[in-house]
Amino acid sequence: MPTPAKSARLQLVQGNPNRRTKEQLNKRAENEKKLQMRAENIKPPAWLPTAAKKEFKRLAELLLEVELINEADIDHLALFCDAYAQYIQYTKEIKSMGLWVDGKSNPLIMRKKDAAAQMRSFGADLGLSPSARAKLAIKLNGDDRNDDEDEF
Repeated sequence: MPTPAKSARLQLVQGNPNRRTKEQLNKRAENEKKLQMRAENIKPPAWLPTAAKKEFKRLAELLLEVELINEADIDHLALFCDAYAQYIQYTKEIKSMGLWVDGKSNPLIMRKKDAAAQMRSFGADLGLSPSARAKLAIKLNGDDRNDDEDEF
């Protein structure tokens, strides 16, 4: 299965892993800007549980500050937040029930693991990993080694 396309901005944040030239990335960034969608109405969907809505609002504010989401990303962010709320709920239930139920491993442990995997997947798509933030900090600092490589 091919990897999904990433925005030029996200490629730059991740250190330009595809080794595109600056000209190619700038052209793509211009095209993406033409296709940019509104980011004024980012609200959590009504179907989200309370804990997920709270996380949605917190993350939306952070992601909007760095212009990494728009209205088309609402459902994706909502799915991340729903997995987050499930993870929290499973953690509470495991704590109250214990690691063992009727002499067997608590089945909620596997569900908690699945929720964590969903969070990692959706979080990576949204740029929520520590490595993405570290690369962004390097780019903002002006330490861009790929600029020199692209000129030659």
